[in-house]
Order: sequence, then C-alpha cells, then structure tokens
Amino acid sequence: VVAPEVAQALVQLCAEGGPLGGVGADALVLDLYQRHLSGSGFGLEVSAERLIAEAALRSSRDDVLGSLMGSSAEVSRHVSLLKSFAQDRRLDDSMAVFRACAVKSVPLCNAMLDACVDNDDLALAEKLMGEATSDQTADVVTYNTMIKAYLRKGNVRRARELVEAMRRGGLKPNCVTYNELLDSVVRERPDAMWGLVGEMQASGCRPNHVTCSIVLKSVSKASRANEVEKALAVVDAMEDPMDEVLLSSICEACIRSGRTDLLRRQLERQKLVQIKGAHTYGSVIRSYGALHDVGKIWAAWGEMRRRCITPTSVTIGCTVEALAANGEVDAAHALIREQMEDPQVRPLINAVVYCSLLKGFSHRKRFDRVWAVYEEMKAENLECSIVTFNTLVDACARSGEMARIPPMLEDMAAQGIEPNLITYSAIIKGYCQDGRLDRAFELLDEMKQNRNLIPDEVTYNTLIDGCARYGMYARGMGVLQDMTDSGVPPSNFTLSVLVKLANRSKRPESAFEVCEQICEKYKLRLCVHVFNNLIHTCTNHFDYPRAFEVIARMLKERVRPDKRTYALLLRAAVAERSQEDVAGLLRAAAHVPGAHPKLLGAAGSAAALVPKDGLLREVVSEALEGLANFCTDDDLVVNLLRELRGAGVSLDPRLPMRLAARR
Repeated sequence: VVAPEVAQALVQLCAEGGPLGGVGADALVLDLYQRHLSGSGFGLEVSAERLIAEAALRSSRDDVLGSLMGSSAEVSRHVSLLKSFAQDRRLDDSMAVFRACAVKSVPLCNAMLDACVDNDDLALAEKLMGEATSDQTADVVTYNTMIKAYLRKGNVRRARELVEAMRRGGLKPNCVTYNELLDSVVRERPDAMWGLVGEMQASGCRPNHVTCSIVLKSVSKASRANEVEKALAVVDAMEDPMDEVLLSSICEACIRSGRTDLLRRQLERQKLVQIKGAHTYGSVIRSYGALHDVGKIWAAWGEMRRRCITPTSVTIGCTVEALAANGEVDAAHALIREQMEDPQVRPLINAVVYCSLLKGFSHRKRFDRVWAVYEEMKAENLECSIVTFNTLVDACARSGEMARIPPMLEDMAAQGIEPNLITYSAIIKGYCQDGRLDRAFELLDEMKQNRNLIPDEVTYNTLIDGCARYGMYARGMGVLQDMTDSGVPPSNFTLSVLVKLANRSKRPESAFEVCEQICEKYKLRLCVHVFNNLIHTCTNHFDYPRAFEVIARMLKERVRPDKRTYALLLRAAVAERSQEDVAGLLRAAAHVPGAHPKLLGAAGSAAALVPKDGLLREVVSEALEGLANFCTDDDLVVNLLRELRGAGVSLDPRLPMRLAARR
C-alpha cells in the first residue's frame, strides 16, 4: 500500500509532461488515484487534482472525474478547477467538470455561466440560465453574468429584459448590474447614461468606485457644463471612501472638459487620500498646471520624491509639460537634466518628455533654445518620433527659418520616419508666413499626388489664411473651391479665415455673402470667432452701424461675446467719439446698470453680455482715456471708473492718475 502523500507525489512525477511522464502516463496517474487516493479522505493539492482531472478527461473516464469531484465538499475547489479550464479556452472540459459535480451549487452554476460568457458561447449560457431559473437557483450574480453576456453581444434590449425579470423574481439589481449597463451605454449611447444613473439612484443603489470611473470616463471636451457637475455629483454620492485611482480620474475629467473652476475644489480631496503611485501624482501635477499654480506643481513633485516614489516617464512628462506650459521652460529643462543624473530615472527620459520643452521654447519664440535642445536630444541618442519632428518643423515655420526644413527632413529619413499630413501642413504654414505662396501651392500639389497625404481642413485653412495675409481674394476663394471639390467640408475656422480674406482684400460685402452661403449649404452656426471677424471687417471699413448689427445678431443667436468682441467695439466707439456707446459697452461687459440698450435688447438679459474671459486691462484703459479726450460730461469718466472698480474689473493702478491729468 502506497501512502497518499507518496501517491500524490508520484502523480505529479508521472503525469503527462512530468519528469517521469511518457507513454501510458494517463493510465498510471488514474491507477495511482483509484488505488491509493480515491476514498482515502486525503486532501489533494490543487495541482495534483488538476493533473488527475486532465488524465480523466483525455481518457474519457467520467467515473474517475465524478469520484474526484465527489471526494471534496469544498465548492471553491470545484469552482477553481472549472475556471482553470475556462481560462485555457477549454469550455468543453469546464462543462465536463460541472456535470461531474453531483451537487450543482449556486456558486458552481455561476462559475460555469461565467465560463460560457468568457468563451463566447451564448447558446450554452442561455441553456444554463434556463436551468437555473427553472430550478429557482438563479441569484443576482447569475442574472448579472447573463446581462454581461447580452451586452457583449450589443443586445441592450435583452439585457434590460433580464433586469425586469430579476425584479419579478424578487431580486434587486445591484451596483454590478447598473455598472454593466452603464459601461455598455457609455460606449454605444452616451446620451442615455444619465437616465440609467437616475434609475440607479431611484432604486436606492449607491454608486461605487466602478460606477464613478465609468461616469467620469464619459466626460470629454464636448461635455456640457451641467454634465460635468452631474458626474462629480455621482462621485459625491459614493458611499466608499475616495482612493487615489478615483482622484486621478476626477482630475483628468476636469482637465479634459476644461472645467478648471471645479478642479481646485476637487484637489482638496488630495488631503484625504493617501497617494502611493506615481501615476496619481502625474494627474495632480497636470491639474495644478491647468490651474497655473507653479508653486503647487513643485510641491507635488517634491512630496513624491521625498516619499521615495520613483516617477514614471508619464509623471516626468506631466511635470515638464505643466512647467513649460506655465512659462517655466528653463526650470523644466533643469528638471530634466537633474533627472538624467539619477541612474534609476535616466532611462525614463525620452523624446516625448523633451517634446514639451521644444513646444515651450517655440511658443515663447526662443528658437535658439529649440535648436539647442534638439542637439541635446541627438547627443543623448534619444529616439525621436514623428511628433518630435512635427514640433521642430512647426518651430521652423514660427521662426521663419525655413532653411532648416531640408536638413530636418533628412534627419527624419535617416531615422526611417516618413513625413505625415501634419508635417506638410506645418511646412505649408511656414511658406505662407514667409510670403512664399507659390511654394506652398506646389507643396499642396505634391500632397495630392501621394495617396497617403490627402489634404485636410487644416491644410486648406492654412492656405486660405496665407492668401488673406496678402489680400489675394481670388486665389483664396479658389482654395475654398478646391477644398469643397475634394469633399472636405468647411468649418467655423474656415469661415473665420474667409472673413479675414475678404476684409484684407477690401471686399467687406463678400465677407457676409460667403458666411451666408456656407452656413446655408453646410448647416453651420456661426461661432464667436467668425462674428468677431465680421465685426472687425465692419470697423475696419468704417461701417460702425453694421458692427452693432453683427453683435445684435450674435446675441440673438445666443453666442456669448468675448474680450475681443468688446475690444473691437470699444475701439470703434472711441474712434466714432460716441460717449454713450463707450459707456454702454463698458457697463455691459462689467455687468453693471446702464448696459448698452441695443445689446441688452438683443440678449434679453444683462448676464448674457458679460464676456466669460473678462475684459483686457489695456482695452479698458484705452477706452476710458479715449473717452476722457472728447467726453462732454465731466462726471461720466469718474463714475465709470468707480463702477468698473466696484464690479471687480481689472484696472491699471496708474489709470486714475492719468485720467486726472487729462481733466
């Protein structure tokens, strides 16, 4: 008689694939089991149990499999064995294990159902679901698993029917139920998400981390303001404590949607969360970058390093980008060089991290630093991407150093990187800014010859803008014709450059005509930038009354004016020496009594006249000083100054002194 411990060891040695395995291995394993282990009461190790089950399945010994499943009353062992076969995509063997179990417990049935779903066998899953409901053994997990199966197939209707069946059976949908439905709806029909959230709340089911994560993922740049607030309200309703993963999701959602007004309050949650991962620190640093809080960027970075948390490439990239975007480009560069001195961190510095530096220096017109950083990247043997080269080409265009483009393209070719549409569009922009329109059009023709470089809206808009710079109306309209003939629809940005083209070409009426034609044909609704360019066209051609007609239309169409709108109108009002218009415009923008009647009548409410980005300080100074030069009412300027200060408008502290000197 062989002791069970020895028999188990022999099974592991003699099994197929084992050290002593070979011909007849399965028969030997089954013999060892039947003679020395079956009925012995010995608790087999999971690995040995799996080997015996494998041998029984290959030998079609259902009797041995049944004996093996009956030797242990631990349901968890049966579930574990069944799942192990399912994970190997062996659904038939999982089913054999399930059938071999004399007692079909609820956890076992649910595990088998889940195996069917994971192995994409909906028919077998439906059969098992039918058995469970007829036996009245289906629980919430059973229903949730089947709901998941239907949702994976895109059958939302059937999934919803199961939810109702669950309720009829006396079972209450739980968080998992709603999370499955929400995840599917967000991907397929995001507009229906809030109805589900409301249903979930009405049922008394509070959201969990998964719910919040799904809802926050739905937040995008296009999300309406109230949708972002509703998503954060779901987080507030969560009964579980906040963790760092959710904090990161909240930060990213606020950044994506541009709701920096909500971001600072959400960052207060950081004090309640123990951050252990570099990824979360990256999100927090990005958030402070969006809030333009350089001090907090450094504080978060310093806290992470003091806690000996090694940054990832993404964390370093977030920090460099946050600093560079807030004007601290030299500090960002110094941070990179400091990290390069750390052997543990040095391999994490890549071209993506450096790319934020290139953009930072380029946007601040410090082009000498752009080229120096590029040379540094080459010295460090960093592998550049198309994004890196596109950033460099854009810097060439911005700086007017088009002579650098050919060697840049040679560097790209040496690294096996092909120029893409963005590369060509940036080069075209450079030629347009450099006054070399013929070369820009030649490049457009080259693009058309390449099937992989189909000009897009950006390309055409760049060329129209180039024509606008030099008042080349006919050529610019030819680009528009080419654009539409190529199947590229114009956008509001296209309209803004077309209006600029007509303005620069001294054809103000054409600006309005082209807007009406394109809006009608492509069902566009004018945005603030197009309206501003139309106002500029009017003021540039001394058609002051029509400028007010444009802003009246703008307000009636519920387009909110911005600081440029008021800058254009105020300068025109000063030029027209109209003290009533200057005063009315300033009061409208500052949301104080006395707003311009034409604007107030068109908008319907004084609040709709307030620019969301405020008034430019220099424009306010220019308007008040201009008003003081011709105003016949000595008290008007003083009263306006007091009213604007009371409304919190940013004023030049030296303005009162300059105004007093003019009296």
